[in-house]
Amino acid sequence: MSTIFHADQADLDWAQYGGADGAGKIRFKALTEGVDTATRVQYIEYAPNHSDPVHQHDEGEVFVVTEGELWVNNARNGPASIICIPRNTDYSVRSGDEGARFFRVVVP
Repeated sequence: MSTIFHADQADLDWAQYGGADGAGKIRFKALTEGVDTATRVQYIEYAPNHSDPVHQHDEGEVFVVTEGELWVNNARNGPASIICIPRNTDYSVRSGDEGARFFRVVVP
């Protein structure tokens, strides 16, 4: 019988990377870290007007925006938007004036 996994982001501490002076900071919560039976999921927060350059990953990604604006290439995505990015696809990301929070789900 399978086991149901659950995590509440409110129970986890934020980790951060980027921007030694705090500018352009990204915070994240690795919701499924250390769990080998669940899809890899992070809850991510971008500071206002943060941008990532064009890049790609060897895995697909799904973003689910919960707060703010997340621009993927030149498309605006507000709360309740979903973005599906196939693996090995070039894209850039930036947050709006109020930043953004979103779930990142890694898919094959």
